[in-house]
Amino acid sequence: MRRRTERVAAGVLAFAVVLAASGAAADASSDAPADPTSDIVVQGQAGRLTTPFETRHALDARAIDAIAASSVDEIVRRLPSLAVPVNSRGEAIAVLRGAAERQVAVFYDGAAINVPWDNRLDLSLLPAALVGSARVAVAPLAPLYGVNALGAVSFSPREPTGVVARGLIGSGRLREVQGIVPLVSGDTSLVVGGGASARRGETLSHAAALPYAQTAEGLRTNTDRDLASVFARLATERAGRTLSLTAFHVDAGKGIAPEGDRASGARFWRYPTVRHTLVSANAGLALTPDTSLMLVGWHQRFDQVIDSYTTASYDRRDAQEANRDRTWGARALLSQAAGEAVRLTVSGNVLDSVHDQRDIAFTGGAAPAILPGYLRYRQRNWALGGDAAVMLTPRLTAEAGGGYDRVDYLVTGDKPAIPAVGGWTGRAALAWEMPSGWRLRAALGRKIRAATMRELFGQALNRFLLNPDLQPERIVSAEMAAEWRGRDAEVFVVAFGQDLDGTIDQRNVGRQRQRINLKGSTVKGVEAGGAWRPAPGWSLGGNATFSRVRRKDAAPVTLNRLAERPSVLSRGHGGYTADGGFNALAEVLYTGRAYSADANGVLVALPRSTAVNLRVGQRVAVAGRAIELFARADNIGDALVLPQLGLPAPGRTLRIGLAVGNF
Repeated sequence: MRRRTERVAAGVLAFAVVLAASGAAADASSDAPADPTSDIVVQGQAGRLTTPFETRHALDARAIDAIAASSVDEIVRRLPSLAVPVNSRGEAIAVLRGAAERQVAVFYDGAAINVPWDNRLDLSLLPAALVGSARVAVAPLAPLYGVNALGAVSFSPREPTGVVARGLIGSGRLREVQGIVPLVSGDTSLVVGGGASARRGETLSHAAALPYAQTAEGLRTNTDRDLASVFARLATERAGRTLSLTAFHVDAGKGIAPEGDRASGARFWRYPTVRHTLVSANAGLALTPDTSLMLVGWHQRFDQVIDSYTTASYDRRDAQEANRDRTWGARALLSQAAGEAVRLTVSGNVLDSVHDQRDIAFTGGAAPAILPGYLRYRQRNWALGGDAAVMLTPRLTAEAGGGYDRVDYLVTGDKPAIPAVGGWTGRAALAWEMPSGWRLRAALGRKIRAATMRELFGQALNRFLLNPDLQPERIVSAEMAAEWRGRDAEVFVVAFGQDLDGTIDQRNVGRQRQRINLKGSTVKGVEAGGAWRPAPGWSLGGNATFSRVRRKDAAPVTLNRLAERPSVLSRGHGGYTADGGFNALAEVLYTGRAYSADANGVLVALPRSTAVNLRVGQRVAVAGRAIELFARADNIGDALVLPQLGLPAPGRTLRIGLAVGNF
């Protein structure tokens, strides 16, 4: 895997650097888009009636470049409301305002890319080289987002803004290259690119106390990773029609850190093979001056192998799980304007997924002579919805909509058949544009979250007992917001709440776990932030999310919390760019109190943490191109950041690199 990654990396970097030097690609402005929080799912026609009624935040290409990330989990950690813990399976997952990862939809260029088997995606295995912008939208969301979408994270490919090539090295023997080459001809653009990275392991804070399964100082046990990717996007816009075709392929392998706080029960897993392929097509059609149709269709292939070992020496396997997922999806949105005061939208989403799984038990480290066959599972999700937006006055707009979500479990492997589940969804919202420039919003919505196939049928290499009686979660969410945006500053304040019935959680049954429905949980919180550009070249900003997450059914002697839900998430940052090309960025990330389950399933408090990150760079112009030498230090104080018990986040991490292109 490492040799293959290095060959791909060398080819990508050489290709991009040669084209950068020759100027073979067309240049374009690299300014941020005028509306960085444009629709997550689809870009509608501009106007008051298409202004979002939910909270959205975004990072553009420039902000992403400053992070110098290898994978997208490092990018989205900078977005408000979003926590990205790494679970015991080694997956970096998105948690939005207390909404768990299976309630968060992840999109790439309009295609839903969560793996339906468990309705989540390991963000550490989606390369940053694929991403030109990142956005988040938070509940209450409209029905058009589809099944199980209480929140949404959306990634877009890079726009055709000139060639960019980057190479860097860093802590943990990190080596990485990526290149992006846009080719523009009139109204048609082609963007191709790719990248590759390899690391020996993640750094370990000196303050981390891991009495078990930590075999070396400085690097966390079993956290090596190889990550290679290629992508392309062809787009054209003519006569009121926008068409695009996007594809990417990711080839990866990694180890996952074992829980270092427990003498037994830790996962000693490796993912020797992870392959992820997506092909999607988008069409935006202006059928009449008042009618538009947006279509998205996609096919996704996801393959992974999990090897389970007996000890932290990783020299003897005791089990293997092989997974193959094939998914087809489509979305259609028909929008009709009735004069200037009314807009009607009808939406349809469908997702059909097949999961094949083979579990192999090893004896004495050897596989059986005759391998078992694959078990097949299949489900189909579909959602229908409609909403109406009405301009009540020149400054007051209302929206109301409803829909129905349904999940059919069509094939259940060797498990008994179970009935389909479904439920109604809806949202009502108001937005007031004040003369002072403030915008006030309020929204109330309802969604359901059906149990995934893995929650119903998966046994995770004999770690889980099945529970076929799991019921869907039912979520009511609300928010009230005030937003203001000026020429050199912007600010927002949002109060939010969530009431969830039937929370799907876990309980210990002997040495195994079982998923169960709890009575439910509540979330109350406030989110605030802003940005200020006090002078040319200077920028200051920050955001903070304060939340109170509580279980409804906690016994008097039981801690009334949900695991891995920080009470505070905040980020402050300041940047400076000089006329001579010198630039610097400093940021502070703070995580408040959270709780995590120990080996006995008892919730214990996690330490609060503060991490300081610094980046400096120098840009120079050479032959019409910009070259930047940069250095970045994350968690420069080597603080202990502990999102889950026994699984610390990386300690002090250093990177130095060289980038070529337009900035």
